[in-house]
Amino acid sequence: MSRTKNKKPGLRAQLKRKRELEGSGDVDGKSAKRLRHSPQPAEQPASSPKSEHQSAQDGKTAKQPSKLTSAKAAKTPRELPSAQDAVADPALLADRFAKYIQKYSPNSSPIELEEQYLPTKAFLDTTVYDRDRVAANLPQFIERFSPEGKVGLSNCDDKASPHTLVVTSSGIRTADLYRELRVFQNEESKVGKLIAKHMKLRDNIEYMLGNKIGIAISTPFRFKQLVDADALKTGKLRRIVVDGSFRDEKNNTIFTMPQTFNPLVVLLNEKTIRQRYGEGKGNIDILVF
Repeated sequence: MSRTKNKKPGLRAQLKRKRELEGSGDVDGKSAKRLRHSPQPAEQPASSPKSEHQSAQDGKTAKQPSKLTSAKAAKTPRELPSAQDAVADPALLADRFAKYIQKYSPNSSPIELEEQYLPTKAFLDTTVYDRDRVAANLPQFIERFSPEGKVGLSNCDDKASPHTLVVTSSGIRTADLYRELRVFQNEESKVGKLIAKHMKLRDNIEYMLGNKIGIAISTPFRFKQLVDADALKTGKLRRIVVDGSFRDEKNNTIFTMPQTFNPLVVLLNEKTIRQRYGEGKGNIDILVF
């Protein structure tokens, strides 16, 4: 009895079988396993390109400051550049005052005008001061031209007897300068802020008579009222600082407004003040800031 041998299929048969399997979509076990376990690349989300309008809007937003920053900037007052009326030597300042006196007193006689003119010796030469004449620099300006220095400016011996008057054009400006000049304030000597618009005259009188005020800040009209009421004694006065460089939002200075300049001239010509202009011990100087 003959035995039948099991023959393996030839190479051509194997290839044919493989092509048939691949054509039918079947795969062998190993191939399927590799396909199942091979990492698939993550699908990238399609990026939609921005339109030109959207890009322009993004750029504009990036450049715009935040609302908080804008609000802070709005609350901080910006001081206009200094007026040049204040920066001059004593002779030129005396002449400048005289011209404004003539302008605002058109009906005065030559003799009456002469009585209002301020002498050159009344003005202290501050032309060597080369920094901007703005509120933040006022303490340094006063200290620069005060022989007693910061220590002396921070002292006061008697009530209602300031050594320094700072004459401003308005109550708002008075408040601004007060904030800067508080560096000279201490328990022994105060910096007085006398705003006529918000304080009654009698309140200012009580304040002056009840406190040692080394530096007083106010408008010329209120200062004259206090002098007349004997609530501002001039015996210890050493300097009058005129805030001449400041320009308000309408571009006005203390010189260009007759309602402030005329009372200023009256104050500066107060008898107890005018007689002490000039060199010598106990004199009074006008400093135009």
